[in-house]
Amino acid sequence: MYSVYDYGSMIADRGRISAYAQALKARVKPDSVVLDIGTGTGIWALLACQYGARKVYAVEPDDIILLAKEAAAANGFAGRIEFIQGVTTEVELPEKVDLVVSDIRGVLPVFQQSIVSILDARDRLLTPGGSLIPRRDTMWAALVDVPLVHRDFTGPWRTDDYGLDLGVFRTKVVNSWRKTSVKAADLVTEPACWATLDYETLRDLSFQGDVAWTIPEERTAHGICVWFDSEVAENIELSNSPLSPDNHNYGRAFFPWPEPVAFAAGDQVLVALRADYVGSDYVWGWRTRVLSKAGDVKSSFQQSTFLGLPLSADSLRRRAHTFHPQLNRQGEIDRMILDQMSAGAALGEIAGDIATLFPAAFKTRQDALSRVGELSAKYSQ
Repeated sequence: MYSVYDYGSMIADRGRISAYAQALKARVKPDSVVLDIGTGTGIWALLACQYGARKVYAVEPDDIILLAKEAAAANGFAGRIEFIQGVTTEVELPEKVDLVVSDIRGVLPVFQQSIVSILDARDRLLTPGGSLIPRRDTMWAALVDVPLVHRDFTGPWRTDDYGLDLGVFRTKVVNSWRKTSVKAADLVTEPACWATLDYETLRDLSFQGDVAWTIPEERTAHGICVWFDSEVAENIELSNSPLSPDNHNYGRAFFPWPEPVAFAAGDQVLVALRADYVGSDYVWGWRTRVLSKAGDVKSSFQQSTFLGLPLSADSLRRRAHTFHPQLNRQGEIDRMILDQMSAGAALGEIAGDIATLFPAAFKTRQDALSRVGELSAKYSQ
């Protein structure tokens, strides 16, 4: 969940706002119907109205939608924007839309259920021949020399001040990635394209690509930096490259290696990057081989965010397709709450019942009401 400050940093990204505003101005016609996925502060919905849209459906799961609704009223657009609190994959609209606009990326476009939402809206809610903003995102990779960033990953787990071996934690952190700031001077190689997401034709939710470089000079690298460029609309682009003069709020992704690699001129680096959609998010993998000019293997790493998860054997057992689950006490409580909601009971009545039936779980009736309220906010309409 974002804070109002987080949303403010997005509004403050003038390059981002300008690119989307230009795209909306080029695409919105006087009779246009627009769907704004993840409307947040409602900025795209407001601009669509300003540029003449007849109707805008603005969908957002977060409570920031309440402020967006106030902003629409303050700008005289309350009658033309319908705000829907929820996720688009669960929304039915009374009409098809001519334009779908979204900026629901994280650091990268491959983020949680963002692509699922875009493709669902394209296939289910967009008129034939309708438009998408953005049209296409291209993801790039380069090797980077960032000793301080790498030290932030590995440094805390190298300490032997107290004679303790913390290597198990280090193994986990080097199988994770993080948002960071990378500058042009940090790049060891030229950028290489590893995946293109064309939203007009895209079908797959998982992505993989191989990239390779020949190192031009002696240099050290600590891992891989990944970012994206966006074709927001025809002839309207947004670059998040370290080589771009613009500095956008998305940041860049750093995938560390377990150890820095010292290159000699002529070394070859082969990297296989993949992002596999699992459940409701992505599991990332990055496999690296470094070959000398003579073809000898200098370094070889195989990393995955799956290996970075502290999953116990019991946790994996309970995820297996052969497992027969039984509800624990928390599951029994939630099932009872949901059953009573389905039967039409009021929240206060449900809270009283679960407080009586599960006294060890709730110290007060207010605790029970809070639990019921959380499930109501998540599942009721």
